[in-house]
Amino acid sequence: MERARPVALLVTHGVLGREMVRTVESILGTQEDVVIVSNSGLSADGLTQAIDAAVGGVPAETPIVLFSDLAAGSCGIAARRVSVGHPRLRRITGINLPMLLEFFHYRDSLPLEELLPRMEAKGKAGIVVV
Repeated sequence: MERARPVALLVTHGVLGREMVRTVESILGTQEDVVIVSNSGLSADGLTQAIDAAVGGVPAETPIVLFSDLAAGSCGIAARRVSVGHPRLRRITGINLPMLLEFFHYRDSLPLEELLPRMEAKGKAGIVVV
């Protein structure tokens, strides 16, 4: 049985998610199975509802990697609330470009159990004080 391609769900402040995906696409080409939720104009409850609706819009058998820009703050807190009770959601905080490139480049060829630690390593390696 072929494994389902994971969907990327980015939950960010303002236009950050949209711009990060646009940058990934300028490097890797057009990406599918991407959902972006912005906190702009939403209350805490409204953001949680928007994320929950985005999750509900993905077929039940499809894994979702839920990226939030910060662990705390409205995006991280709402992402954490939604992820409780959703075993197909894998949550990652602190989005950066190396991490997203790793995800989009390898999501079709690696199982999430291998991809997630690689993404974390690439994300951390992309931060260098010079």
